[in-house]
Amino acid sequence: MEYLGRIFKYLKNYKLQIALILFVQLLYAFFSIFTLTLLVPFLQVLFRQVEAVSTRPEFSFSPQYLIDTFYYQMNAVIERHGQASALLFIAGTMILLSFLSNLCRYAGMFWLSHIRSGILYNIRDDFYRKMIRLPLSFYSERRSGDMLSRIGADVLEVEWSVISSLLALCRDPFLLVAYLVTLFSISAKLSLVTLLILPLMAVILSIIGKNIRGYSIMSQQLVGRMTSYFEEAVDGLRVIKGYNAQEYVSDQFRKENFKFYKLNKKVLRIKELGGPLIEFLCIFTALFISLVGLVAFPEIFAANGALFMLFFVVFARMIPPAKSLATTYYQMRKGLSAAARIYEVIDAEEQIKDVDNPRHVSVFQNSIEFRNVSFSYDSGVDAPEECEVLKNVSFTLRKGETLAVVGPSGSGKSTLVDLMPRFYDVRFGEVLLDGIPLREYSIGDLRSLFGIVNQDVVLFDDTIYNNLTFGVENVTEEEVVAAAKIAQAHGFIMELEEGYQTQVGNRGMRLSGGQRQRISIARALLKKPQILVLDEATSALDNESELLFQEALLPYIKGHTGIVIAHRLSTIRFADNILFLKDGQVLEFGSHEELMAEKGEYFRFYNAQQMGE
Repeated sequence: MEYLGRIFKYLKNYKLQIALILFVQLLYAFFSIFTLTLLVPFLQVLFRQVEAVSTRPEFSFSPQYLIDTFYYQMNAVIERHGQASALLFIAGTMILLSFLSNLCRYAGMFWLSHIRSGILYNIRDDFYRKMIRLPLSFYSERRSGDMLSRIGADVLEVEWSVISSLLALCRDPFLLVAYLVTLFSISAKLSLVTLLILPLMAVILSIIGKNIRGYSIMSQQLVGRMTSYFEEAVDGLRVIKGYNAQEYVSDQFRKENFKFYKLNKKVLRIKELGGPLIEFLCIFTALFISLVGLVAFPEIFAANGALFMLFFVVFARMIPPAKSLATTYYQMRKGLSAAARIYEVIDAEEQIKDVDNPRHVSVFQNSIEFRNVSFSYDSGVDAPEECEVLKNVSFTLRKGETLAVVGPSGSGKSTLVDLMPRFYDVRFGEVLLDGIPLREYSIGDLRSLFGIVNQDVVLFDDTIYNNLTFGVENVTEEEVVAAAKIAQAHGFIMELEEGYQTQVGNRGMRLSGGQRQRISIARALLKKPQILVLDEATSALDNESELLFQEALLPYIKGHTGIVIAHRLSTIRFADNILFLKDGQVLEFGSHEELMAEKGEYFRFYNAQQMGE
């Protein structure tokens, strides 16, 4: 129940609404029991089945006092106005009580809606904030579809199974207490017999709840996998169709869907078992009480048959709230399994975080230095050496220089660049900015120094203008246009019907790959970074566009510190230094001319590419 307590911690923001809900539910319980208490005397007085009460009864907290008081009032109405007026009085009383009872019930739902929506908002907000703070390594071990399932299906499950149970928790205990007090006031002996059934109910509910929670966790994991299949199918539809793999991916999904079908069937069957069992036990108890009452307590029947009838009416009315609480219990067990998946993300450790009292930096002054850096995506210090992506890497990038990082695919080029803004932390060694380890800087300040353009362009479903100004404040339209011109994007943007206000669609799919990449480059330039990182930034451009881009960007790069990763080596000859990586190790470091003169790995790599072109 740890997660239930954490969810209910949000309730501290809704103290007034909770107090109002409890108050109106108390009134609802009072009106309900009041209506039941007067049901029998309504009929008995109307049809003259009891003696008239001409003396006002003395006050006491008991159903008998309410009944005698009603006898007294009804007798006065009948004596003065006749039975027809008494019938109108009964009808009016019942309508008024029904109106007040349902008004209190609606008022509880009215104020609960504010709490339900608020808690749902808080959970989603906490989840999203944590999700975007977690390191990239956290997501390398999880499917994106599973994360979408947690913030979507699991949060909704928490709402329907846990938060929606708040009204039952606020209302049904009041009803049960009111009914029990009424039963004990009628006959304590029979009420004690009634309570014998409660331990059996508790055992049944516990067994049902444990089974539901176990199956629910498995079914929610399956939902996460199926969501991943959906996402992969949408993103890879062109590949699926191109390889005629529709049946293959359909079979994969069908297997997971069938597993979910079987698990969900078990959950629903177990869930629906609770209500009928509780109702059966209650009816069995009622019959058992009748036999006990007739045999062991005949004086109750002899004294007042109407009270005995009332006892069973009240007991019958206990069944719905008892069933409701039972349903609430195993619904909450099901919802708590979803909450566990949500809090697995919220509680995940932020491995990359600021130290206490971090250094603040706003200007890159001298250099970035790698000292014997080794890195593995397996974050454990005991990870095998063969898993290392970078091995004992050392070099220095000075301010104002351009460094090109080249090498075969999988050599660790992008990983090396990702260490600079602390997307990951090094395993061994140090990365220093102006002679100070990166860990000592504020992460926000450190990343503000970088403008990064990746090969896999990410655009948001918004306008071109908003994608360009993403994360940049107080920028003018002139600056946006200037950045777009440097990135060779202004021309095609102006050819679009709505220009800079054109919607790019989901992931920018309304634009070509080259257009998306140019917008990504312009976005990085608009940030006016002190260190510009281009990770295969021109891979989607044709040769002519790339040449135009280089001519426009070269003056900018020459005036700033730049890091360029490129497969096409002809595009990085202008770099001050070239770092050649292979299998995570730095094999060569120097200018293009120096490395060509050495006739080593870079020389062979460059010539092989030139011959291929």
